[in-house]
Amino acid sequence: MERNAGKIWIMSWIKKTSIIVLTITVFSLGVLRSQQLDVYREIARSQQQIMTVYKYLITEYVHELDVPTLTTKIINSMLENFDPYTEYYEEKDLEDLAIKTDGEFSGVGLQIYMYEDQLTVVGPIEGSPASRAGIFTGDEIMNIDGQPTKGLELKDATNKIRGNQGTDVILTIRKPITGETEDYIITRDIITIKDIPYYGMANPEVGYLRITNFSNNTPDETKDAFLSLMGEGADNIIIDLRDNPGGLLSSSLDILDLILPKDLDMVSTKGRKGKNLKNYKSLNNAFLPSSIDIAVLINGGSASASEIVAGVLQDHDRAVVLGDQSFGKGLVQTVIGINQETALKITNSKYYIPSGRSIQKRKFIDEDLIADSDVIVDSLFQTMSGRPVLGDGGISPDIVVKDEGSYPLAASILRNGGYFRFVQQFSDQYESMDEVMTDTNLMNNFKNFIDENDIKGYVDGEDDLEKAKEKLSEKNKDNIFLRNAFSVIDSQIDKKQSEMFENENDVIRRMILGEFAFYYDGNNGKYDLYLKDDKVVIKALEVLMDDARYSSLLTVPEQPDQVTASKS
Repeated sequence: MERNAGKIWIMSWIKKTSIIVLTITVFSLGVLRSQQLDVYREIARSQQQIMTVYKYLITEYVHELDVPTLTTKIINSMLENFDPYTEYYEEKDLEDLAIKTDGEFSGVGLQIYMYEDQLTVVGPIEGSPASRAGIFTGDEIMNIDGQPTKGLELKDATNKIRGNQGTDVILTIRKPITGETEDYIITRDIITIKDIPYYGMANPEVGYLRITNFSNNTPDETKDAFLSLMGEGADNIIIDLRDNPGGLLSSSLDILDLILPKDLDMVSTKGRKGKNLKNYKSLNNAFLPSSIDIAVLINGGSASASEIVAGVLQDHDRAVVLGDQSFGKGLVQTVIGINQETALKITNSKYYIPSGRSIQKRKFIDEDLIADSDVIVDSLFQTMSGRPVLGDGGISPDIVVKDEGSYPLAASILRNGGYFRFVQQFSDQYESMDEVMTDTNLMNNFKNFIDENDIKGYVDGEDDLEKAKEKLSEKNKDNIFLRNAFSVIDSQIDKKQSEMFENENDVIRRMILGEFAFYYDGNNGKYDLYLKDDKVVIKALEVLMDDARYSSLLTVPEQPDQVTASKS
């Protein structure tokens, strides 16, 4: 009787519990459904407001409006409040995006530059149709298919030179030294953009490779570089990711697959409220032997996929990271097609690396727009061996090697194309790179060149001074005291700018020699020259050549009590 009573009680309890669970489930689904309906109602109300304003602007505004242009401006204005990677793409933008991700386009393979309204060749891509046709650095493109290039926008010139594979383009080329002009008929072909412009041996034991982008081509290029460097006897490898803005996630994962053992956590993506969207693990056994030590170089220009490679290798204690704090771009975008000509690239999640760190720096959107403000603040994390690493956005290097201050004049010369233009103008005075290196008048000639072209370095406060001049001059045009005061400040700025050349002499000379090295021997010449006095590379070589120091950087330091115990 007692057993039967117990059974009846249990059955009754199960029945009641089932009803309660079912009720809770139905209630939860009802709440979820209600929340979804509220969201859709809010979207509908907002859409109606936007469309009403849009309609009246088009139909009632005092001037007739260009509707496609208005639409683009409204969309771009809306997106200004979001992160800079959420973008509206028109047809021409989609073509550029395809080139960045595919790593190839159809054209003749020329890097071009607009100098004083004259289209000029920076350099032909090695092995391209333009290179095979005999077009060289410094050549001037006078016409494209008979149409003059003078005053043409750079992007328009690029689009005219590109075209379908197998079609011809006629470039009228003027040689800068002889002044001869000739038509070159060049057949367009698929041009593969190299993401590794240089790799080679930094010393007999250490290989070096520079990765400038992550496209579909990067993993194969990296594997080939590893093979070549190991073939030359590299026991250690430096991977230089400085100023690499990133690219494809898949490309960075494929490169990590070449380095890490199989089945290790690499990257996860999390969306709204930390919802886990995807987890990526290494799929293959490492191509690069574990006996090869690695140094990864980063700086403030290293972003996205670069930070993933550096951060994942750091988290798995597989590489020592050197340089400066990386950019902190850990947002994931997806491209949604709107129609055949336009698309929206929208941020929908964040990257997280094995230690649990988010790469993204914290503030990236107008916070007034965020409805859910419950943000988990990153703090201190640990690598797989237990080493502490910071999680404040970006990747913090194991060894910080900062640039020595700023070089406003050197930067201004670069922005104005001064080094390139100087080499084009003076290249006929030298027969070889050795002659350039030994020319005692090189820097005097360059100083005269930048003075003639009015290239100056920026002095802090210069912009504010110009604004103050403009504002005060409107009210006090004839005020002699103001004019004298401005004159004194101007003379101080001129003095500061003239001092810049002496203060930045070594850096400017290095940039000039680098441009000449590129002129004579392309990227190989330029990198061979630069690597000799690159502070971060020199520090990486020091670490890689010291096995004890390299190992100590990748292990947890012993605590004082552990040391005492081991001595006992």
